[in-house]
Amino acid sequence: MAKGKRRATGSGWRQAAPLIPLALFASAFTVSATDDPAVATASLEQGLSGGNSVVVPKQPISQPANVPQPGVVGPGVDPGEQPTQVVSGLSRNGIPNAALKAYSRAQQVLAQADPSCHLPWTLVAAIGRVESNHGRFGGNALNSQGVAVPGIYGPRLDGSSGTARISDTDAGAFDGDGAFDRAVGPMQFIPGTWRAMGVDGDGDGVRNPQDIDDAAMSTAVYLCSGNTDLSKASDVNAAVLRYNHSQQYVDLVVSIAKAYAGGSWIAVGNGTSGDDVDDAGQQIGGGDINAPSDKNLPKTIDLPTPPPTVITTPTDERDDTRPTVVPTERPTSKPTSKPTSKPTPGKPTPTKPTSKPTVPTTTTPGVATLTTAVGLIVGTVGSTVGELQTATTYCQSEMAKVTITKPTQDQLQKCVTAYQTGGAKAVDQVIRNLLSLLGLLGVLGGGILGS
Repeated sequence: MAKGKRRATGSGWRQAAPLIPLALFASAFTVSATDDPAVATASLEQGLSGGNSVVVPKQPISQPANVPQPGVVGPGVDPGEQPTQVVSGLSRNGIPNAALKAYSRAQQVLAQADPSCHLPWTLVAAIGRVESNHGRFGGNALNSQGVAVPGIYGPRLDGSSGTARISDTDAGAFDGDGAFDRAVGPMQFIPGTWRAMGVDGDGDGVRNPQDIDDAAMSTAVYLCSGNTDLSKASDVNAAVLRYNHSQQYVDLVVSIAKAYAGGSWIAVGNGTSGDDVDDAGQQIGGGDINAPSDKNLPKTIDLPTPPPTVITTPTDERDDTRPTVVPTERPTSKPTSKPTSKPTPGKPTPTKPTSKPTVPTTTTPGVATLTTAVGLIVGTVGSTVGELQTATTYCQSEMAKVTITKPTQDQLQKCVTAYQTGGAKAVDQVIRNLLSLLGLLGVLGGGILGS
């Protein structure tokens, strides 16, 4: 990593250049990054560096960095692993020191090159977790220079088995495949996209997608391209959706980023995940590893919570059958003569409601919400109010079985999300984790959740 006094200026394309197509951006950016490679990086120990290397195009980069893969959210997430398992295992999984510094450097540089973007390192880190488990996918490890060894390569994008079909764009230079492309490196860039906008993030004069410094800085530039403000929930969703065109991918990335922002991370060595940390999703205790003491590590920027598109409070349909009008008239005087026949007894006929009660609904991709005694509970994207009510009722019932009769809003929300994404088994695991945190697993878990 280049040393010395460095800074990143704000005179890049975001401020001055006109809109340009991605093809032209490729050649222009390559010249900027290689003419003076030292200014493309920032050292946590030495500060930022000085010229005009890291620039952010005013036009959003629409070409995806990676493409969805059938059966998985991302290469760094095991097939079948539930989002709640990934998020709950973040601290055990850890972030390698080399990756943590690369993510941190990306935030520092972009804070000067494009301060209006408000890029949080946690968002870059979340993408790194999903794309390659921070450079540790497939038995890889980050070496002392931050390069993934032996190298991370995605599946061949030849259109088979549900994959996208992308013909070779780099003559095999990055992915070793001269016929079709493969996503490469810790941030899993498609070679064509990397050639267009890859950044030399550590100032060594080479744009290497296998280098976490280059890959993380390139991800930062990608996310901030266009008039992006990542302090806005809508911009976060749009930027990550451009990176990988899958809403499921976006939802997991944002969930991980928010967990990192809340402190759910530890720094670990640069070895493979099997060497020094536990894999996310496995219910085993992790070792005691302290977070880095680097005082220059930037403060976490929390991600916004997307507001629900529809906020409705379902009503109890049993109450809707009551008459809306109650008869009040009574006879004002007694009859003057006895009736010749017995009157037919009857009760006043209530006025029927003029219309059936409206059942609250949400539309995909709206987010259903439900007001409970503990606060607002939000459903997964595309779920209906009825499904959210079912999940909430189930969670309250299951938690009551283990004496958690008054769950907090956060506890209930985690349980509901688990039910909607993974069903009863996922709820069972969430409750186990909760009991473990409360110190009750040994007392209650074996009897109630033992199966």
